[in-house]
Amino acid sequence: MFSLKPPPSGGCLERPSFIDLPEDILILIFSQCRIDELFALRLTASRAHKIISEYVPTIAPCVARSTFPRCELLLTPPSIYTFEWLKNLVPQALAAVLVDRNRFSHEWSERYGIPAEDPYGDELRGRIANGWRVLGQLSNISKHVYNLGAKDVLKSTKDLAWKAVHPSRYKYELVKQREDMILEKRLQYISSLSRDFARDYKLMFMLLSTAFRTSVDNHGDDHKPWIFDWSCGIDGARLLRQGNSWLTWFVLHEGPQLFWNQWCTLPADAPSTKNHIRDRSIEAWFGLAKITPEDFIRRFLPDKWSDVNEKEHALQRENAAKVQRAIQAQGATGSVVNPISYFTQYAVCRRLREETGFPPFAETLFHVPFNIDFRCPEEVFQKFRLLKEEKAVALATRVSARE
Repeated sequence: MFSLKPPPSGGCLERPSFIDLPEDILILIFSQCRIDELFALRLTASRAHKIISEYVPTIAPCVARSTFPRCELLLTPPSIYTFEWLKNLVPQALAAVLVDRNRFSHEWSERYGIPAEDPYGDELRGRIANGWRVLGQLSNISKHVYNLGAKDVLKSTKDLAWKAVHPSRYKYELVKQREDMILEKRLQYISSLSRDFARDYKLMFMLLSTAFRTSVDNHGDDHKPWIFDWSCGIDGARLLRQGNSWLTWFVLHEGPQLFWNQWCTLPADAPSTKNHIRDRSIEAWFGLAKITPEDFIRRFLPDKWSDVNEKEHALQRENAAKVQRAIQAQGATGSVVNPISYFTQYAVCRRLREETGFPPFAETLFHVPFNIDFRCPEEVFQKFRLLKEEKAVALATRVSARE
């Protein structure tokens, strides 16, 4: 049995360490890893880092294939395999999923989206990948600040003193100053963005918001409600894009890793995977609240919605909106940022291909649990049911009139 721990410098003999294996064996092991596993192993020991860096042209293509066994276009061989190429596969893969699976986020199947294996979507996927990179930087800023100790965040000893005499005030002040620090750093970063990158982020977020659904099909207690805002999910996708939902703050904080986990790393056939993002967001919204998520959801009444942590969530929601507005301003131009133009052009191309007998591209992402589904708001469901009944009556009336 091998240990991952490095051997001691002295003392009694211990079992051999994993990193002491022969170099050729380690190369074989590293080549069987997935991307996340290789990234982690690279940080375990200086020898692992050295071997991976030295033999990355051999290791990288094997790791890429282990991570994306169905993908071909994504793994088009570069002029040289590097560790940077491997890292860039993550935003590119997320872009491929977002552009491909968007076809099935609407009732209009295949109207909006481009298959991951179709080179026609390369330009759009490239822009979406840039958007993921921007989201990654915004997330890193937040995570870095939240990892700082209180002494590195609070501005004065008076703020620190509140911990002993007024714990709730201390807790809020710590969150507020963290959020203020994050907002300042994010706005500095956004001001350094090129106009094109800001527009690419907006394009990505526009598509990403469509993955969050409160469809009429999601009715009943089997689906958890959108508890983050007073709207309870009515027009949730638009609120998310604009930053007017607490969920925007959560996405900005968690970043691409949240979607990478649900779409690419967790077992696609595991029941919990399809609700990974939903459940993580609900857990984060409750935080340290005294009521459990299960109790809150069981008693949930949309017309009596209340926030379990109103002050903190209002602050986070406000700052998320400021970030979205800042990026909107940074990428402002006379033209509209919208993926629909790409999709309508592709629809024309697809029809021409069908007419000439050009075979469709392989579907490689059918297994991805793409959507983040919440319960349909009761108000929306009742309106849908009423409309359905009215249509049924109108149809019956027309049929009887013909008779």
